[in-house]
Amino acid sequence: MGLAHEIIVSLDDLRTKKISNKELRQEIEKSLFFDLNLYDETETDGRLLFTLKSQVLEKELIPFLEKLYPIVYEEGKSDYLDVLQQLRSTPTAEWIGLADRKRYYAFQYDVYGGSKYVRFLEKDFEPSIRICFTNIMLYAGYGKIVTEGIGDFLTFFKYCINETFKDYPIVKSMQVYITG
Repeated sequence: MGLAHEIIVSLDDLRTKKISNKELRQEIEKSLFFDLNLYDETETDGRLLFTLKSQVLEKELIPFLEKLYPIVYEEGKSDYLDVLQQLRSTPTAEWIGLADRKRYYAFQYDVYGGSKYVRFLEKDFEPSIRICFTNIMLYAGYGKIVTEGIGDFLTFFKYCINETFKDYPIVKSMQVYITG
């Protein structure tokens, strides 16, 4: 789990499939639940690049992490307190470099953040566009394989469900789990 620092789209793919910037932005926001107002937009090397604004990181990252980290990590199971201290004492312009050095488990730059496809159902032949991400990874789970650490993530997911549906008392009876 992490922050999408960069969202990357092929300009050739957009042109070939006749998808406008406006259509792309609308579909990313609708399908992937991103607010692209949080991003600077540039064209470079045949790519359309949305990069999380430094002002957004500077204003919101530390307060967000102070709330997020204690919920997703069990006390003593992460270096997140060290991350917060380091971020407070490091200029904002150096935060991505800090993440890129991968010194902290709870704050790493991740170029393997995967990709997603968005489909344009209103267009002829319903074309799709591949959206790639580079992320600031904030949580990866513990263990030899990722699924061994899924318990913390499921607890966080339950918390999100409880917060989203807090007007319904029955939500407190929800259980989030994997069965098999």
